[in-house]
Amino acid sequence: MTRILVLPNTSLWEEIVTPEAEARLSAIGEVDRNLEAANLPRDEVLERIATADAVLTSWGAPVFDAELLARAPNLKVIAHAAGTIKPFVTPVAFEKGVAVTHAAAVIADSVGEWALTVTLGGLRRVVDFDRIMRAAGSGERPRGWGAEKRAAGYGEELFGKRVGVVAASLTGKAYVKLLRPFGCDVMIYDPYLSPEGAAALGARVVPELAELMSTSDIVSNHAPTTPETTGMISAEQLARLRDGALFVNTARAAAIDYPALTAELVSGRIRAALDVFPKEPLDDASPLRDLPNVLLSPHVAGATVESRRRLGTAMIDEIARFFAGQPMQYAVTAERLATMA
Repeated sequence: MTRILVLPNTSLWEEIVTPEAEARLSAIGEVDRNLEAANLPRDEVLERIATADAVLTSWGAPVFDAELLARAPNLKVIAHAAGTIKPFVTPVAFEKGVAVTHAAAVIADSVGEWALTVTLGGLRRVVDFDRIMRAAGSGERPRGWGAEKRAAGYGEELFGKRVGVVAASLTGKAYVKLLRPFGCDVMIYDPYLSPEGAAALGARVVPELAELMSTSDIVSNHAPTTPETTGMISAEQLARLRDGALFVNTARAAAIDYPALTAELVSGRIRAALDVFPKEPLDDASPLRDLPNVLLSPHVAGATVESRRRLGTAMIDEIARFFAGQPMQYAVTAERLATMA
């Protein structure tokens, strides 16, 4: 009988798997679930994986290195119910012929939706107007009206804006798709994207990052963390942003020189909406916390009730496809892993 080792702890399992999906998993084979409130220690994973044909993982997964894979002679497929599998799967898995799939595509639409949300929120000054409505007033008129409203200034529309998207990743494509109704001039910087591929998205390719940074009203970063993207959005590139431009980051932090970005934001020259940071949680003392021109969120771009449920369901469906001899929808190859976030 097929044996499936399930590593997510009980609270995470309840978030990512519906009862219906759990029943489908049980129909595939014998399920060995982690019934603890915490992630299993590596020693216990090494013991329990010995007879597993499949492993369902998520956040807190162990690294599938040579030691772990040597203890899993029957392992045929790893299904990762989370946004990135890169920290957990090593080339050894592919060398041993283990199939790999992950759920990054499942949450891409949620990340794209959040990027659009904070783009609109940043342009329309949502946080500013909320702040002045809550601030203490003089008592002569309702708070947030009159002089306070005029001092805050007006917001800007997204319609017709020039938007620069760094990387046509899964989340980048989801964001571009959501921009279509706003009639934006969308530019994409991605060395792996052809002009035809960009046109299919309703966008155009720019050959140099410098052009995108210097000519966009809004720049949204969706670049994965790879050796070639690390530090790509440097102090020099950030200085190219026009005064008043909006910089959005819902991708990894490694592509961006965050000290340089912070300095630009402290100066008040540009605005930003930031969901990810080099160190998380963000330090209490970070100057970003006190800047009125920055909209902050705690790494939640991909987290919705619906996307959480889709994670486990999608990976259970992938396991079912694999053992039915069908192609997996979200399969990862060794070559693709190298360019993934």
